[in-house]
Amino acid sequence: MADLLELSAYGFDLCVAPLAGGGIARLDWHGKPVLRPAVAGAVAARDPLGLSSFPMTPYASRIVDGAFDWGDVSTQIPPNMAGGAHPLHGIGWRTPWSVLSQDENSIEIALAHDGDANWPWAFESRQRFNLFEDHVEVQLSVTSRDPRPFPSSLGPHPYFLSEGAEIQFDAAQLWEISGEALPSHLARPAVVDRLAEGVAATSLNLDHCFEGWNGRARIKWATYGVEVGASVLVGDTPCPCTRLQLYTPPQAGFFCLEPVTARGVSFTAADPYELGVVELVDQTLTIITTLTPFRVG
Repeated sequence: MADLLELSAYGFDLCVAPLAGGGIARLDWHGKPVLRPAVAGAVAARDPLGLSSFPMTPYASRIVDGAFDWGDVSTQIPPNMAGGAHPLHGIGWRTPWSVLSQDENSIEIALAHDGDANWPWAFESRQRFNLFEDHVEVQLSVTSRDPRPFPSSLGPHPYFLSEGAEIQFDAAQLWEISGEALPSHLARPAVVDRLAEGVAATSLNLDHCFEGWNGRARIKWATYGVEVGASVLVGDTPCPCTRLQLYTPPQAGFFCLEPVTARGVSFTAADPYELGVVELVDQTLTIITTLTPFRVG
């Protein structure tokens, strides 16, 4: 299997790295980077943290200490990132994916998991990357292949260049955090209103999940920008994507703006469904993310 699968159409250039956790290694629009280009050597090293984006499946964000009970299953999932006490972002980003199809405008890849210590339930995830005339669409899904119900949440983990970038989106509140970015309580600090007006990415220091997101965010650089949109399907039922994770590490040169189907650290909550968790039983959960570039000025 090739390290990179490439598509070029409608001014878009897309590279997908199936062996590096099924991530995106490059997405440009008329020569301008929509996503941060992959760090040198990341594809060869199969390092998803150095890519332009990677998939979070069958769960997004952290599971505290890797421990929770669901039905008759008790988990003790090991950490999957150096220096972290909690497993995060699922297993898809750490696993090679297989190629199902490729044509002039699309790529579809898949991951089959039989269940192990990293996730005890069997499932299949798929990603479909589609180039359209004015936007790129990425569909990420997880389908149960297990007789036992299990909890799920999904999201892409895209990286954007922070230098000169302005971020704008509307949300109702955010989850304040403690410790290792663990959500503690809902609040509406001033940054929620600042983001509604638009704020420089380099002025922020966040790793927070926003609630009541309207499903659209705009990122602008000097001469162009990109609108990020997301929607959710539970089976065939369309649902709004109302949660957005924003990670803006200072001086990193990038930020991550991640539509997610559920708030992180949710499987152990008193009411996980209220936080967006979907219990899968012979059905599919899908998040559809769109990236629509536009010119500025």
